[in-house]
Amino acid sequence: MTPKLVDYREWRTKALRDPAVRKALEEEDDAAINIALQLIRLRERHGWTQSQLARKLRTSQQAVARLESLNYAGYTLKVLEKIAGAFKKRLRVEFV
Repeated sequence: MTPKLVDYREWRTKALRDPAVRKALEEEDDAAINIALQLIRLRERHGWTQSQLARKLRTSQQAVARLESLNYAGYTLKVLEKIAGAFKKRLRVEFV
């Protein structure tokens, strides 16, 4: 019997639904992971799909998926300010 291959995105989506997995990732001292998790959390709290957020940001759903990827680290202040504006939030960057 051949084991079923699981798509990474599908696995990640399911894994992020688990509070223990999210907590472990949030505790990781990785700014890019924390940004991605905050973005996912904000989008979900607003009840938006990636496509809906993309329209507000005037970009593609694929670009939003990339921004939400736990492997992405190419954020710019300009993009983060644009995201904050879409959610009517302020952006705060600090050194700790």
